[in-house]
Amino acid sequence: MIKGVEIVIPHAAKAPWVLEMTQKRIPWIQQAERRVRDGRSQLNPTQIDLKALDETWSVTFETTDKVRKGLLASEDYALTVGLNPKDVFYAARNLQKWFQQKARASLIPWVASLAENRNLKYKKIYVKNQVSLWGSCSKKRNINLNRNLLFIPKYLVEYVLHHELTHLEHLNHSEKFWNSFSRVLPNCKELRRELRSLKPDDIPLWASPGLDPA
Repeated sequence: MIKGVEIVIPHAAKAPWVLEMTQKRIPWIQQAERRVRDGRSQLNPTQIDLKALDETWSVTFETTDKVRKGLLASEDYALTVGLNPKDVFYAARNLQKWFQQKARASLIPWVASLAENRNLKYKKIYVKNQVSLWGSCSKKRNINLNRNLLFIPKYLVEYVLHHELTHLEHLNHSEKFWNSFSRVLPNCKELRRELRSLKPDDIPLWASPGLDPA
């Protein structure tokens, strides 16, 4: 028996026909129900793995008044997040607020350190929730980084950061760019292929751009 399923039928439909059609579609209904349930569990993760930082955070959710406003605490690699029964995306949006702060605090000094080591000067660093790009560098020497870099291995993050820093020397992908890049990371083209092989599943649903609170 399937509970909690609402069926909309034509006004003139007869009960026997409705019952027959419903019985035939039970496997499809059950599959759809599983997809919805799995999707909701991805919006409320119990663990967050930040591969770039070698950090694993545990997450608990509460509906008590004290956490209903969002994020209650983030210490000792543990988060407590408020739930709103009327808004399935509520917890995910609050996780994104925490994640945005975490990404800025991690990526900006990371780039700054690499730039100093290479004696390169940039104007500003922006950390965003970008849809398709891991990073970019503008003519004004501003570097844009995707905060979801924290979900991928550290060595691939360093590839992206060095890639954008190399654009401060060559704002293109010419032979001069790759020669300069190869002097920093000799295996940069291999890392490029590995980065391109990453799948959408490597980024959790709760962190997807469509839920960005901003």
